[in-house]
Amino acid sequence: MGALLNDQYTFELLLSLLIPLLVCSCLVFALERISLSPLPYLLFFSISITSILGLTKTLTGSHAAATNIYLYGLSFYSASLAYLLKNKKLSIQEIFHISNPLLLITGPIAIFVKNSKRSISKRIKYYFPFIVLGLFLSQAIAPNLVGTFFLIEKTDAISSLVFAMIFELFVYANFCGLSLLIYGISGVMGFKIPLNFKQPFSSTNIIDFWKGWHRTLSIVLKGLFYLPLKKRFPTEIALLGVYISSAMWHGVSFNFLLWGLFHSLMFILTLWLLRRKMHLITFPLLIFSIIFGRLLFADSDTSRLISKLAFPYDGFSSITLLLNMPRMTLLSIFLIFTFVLCEIIFQKYSLFRARNYKFYRLPIVSCILLILTLAMISVSDGSYAVYGQR
Repeated sequence: MGALLNDQYTFELLLSLLIPLLVCSCLVFALERISLSPLPYLLFFSISITSILGLTKTLTGSHAAATNIYLYGLSFYSASLAYLLKNKKLSIQEIFHISNPLLLITGPIAIFVKNSKRSISKRIKYYFPFIVLGLFLSQAIAPNLVGTFFLIEKTDAISSLVFAMIFELFVYANFCGLSLLIYGISGVMGFKIPLNFKQPFSSTNIIDFWKGWHRTLSIVLKGLFYLPLKKRFPTEIALLGVYISSAMWHGVSFNFLLWGLFHSLMFILTLWLLRRKMHLITFPLLIFSIIFGRLLFADSDTSRLISKLAFPYDGFSSITLLLNMPRMTLLSIFLIFTFVLCEIIFQKYSLFRARNYKFYRLPIVSCILLILTLAMISVSDGSYAVYGQR
């Protein structure tokens, strides 16, 4: 039995390391074919190298800390440098801008940092609601969802899907919340940085979803990989290169390889459906892509993930466990579901179509969110960083 377990462990280790490395080699080969300067790509994949060496953890959406203080913020810093270098915009001033510790906490990737021309009063009026929204999501909602993380250990179909849905909303509340908070603070201080999230759940297909989720990474990936690859390869190959590169940026592991392959396939399939005017199918495909993609993304334990992908049925015990969780956890689940539902509903109205959280920035809504935030923080266990120190 021990020998069998050792053989299985060896197989999983090889699977987790050799396959992503092989894929990375294919990417390097493709980039060499189109004669691209290697330095931006070495910078971009530096976080992949530290992941292989065990200096940084894989970025599954839970806490991903660097084991070395000197690697603090490496993922966002190196991606910023790579993008600016590729676009010939790297300067001493830009290096100073992207070295802002606020941006290194959790992004956004500093594809630009500009001085705001608004007066301080106008900056406060515009950006303060973003601060309130960011505090509500990252400090009031996200910490109370951490208690559901025990579901990742369960491998039955219902538990896996329930965890994937809740964890997707946790990552959104945490990552988007922190991004909005930093966006608002930077704006009040007089710096205009990218708005990293634009109501992704108000999308009708997976293509629009990625236009609203972690937008700065999408822009970096487009500039570094999609546009150069598209010049020499079919669209499908370029998209595959984008998603595999994104997977490698998050960490070198088997689950990220599957995640990259899966989302590139969903993107290509959605393009095919849209070209044939089959719009009704793209929305259910979006829901499936989000939930199943998060199931893959969240679990870097190869053995456990393979067990989950068999989708064994074991009843609805996970639902019972959730219903018995603390009231603050249940309230947070209800509030984040409601938050996403409002994203979908109010985006239908012309006043809110900009997808910049305009509904949530209305004075009355901001007041409600601020009161909720203060009340929930007072009884919360604390904050939880999604991309901190990586």
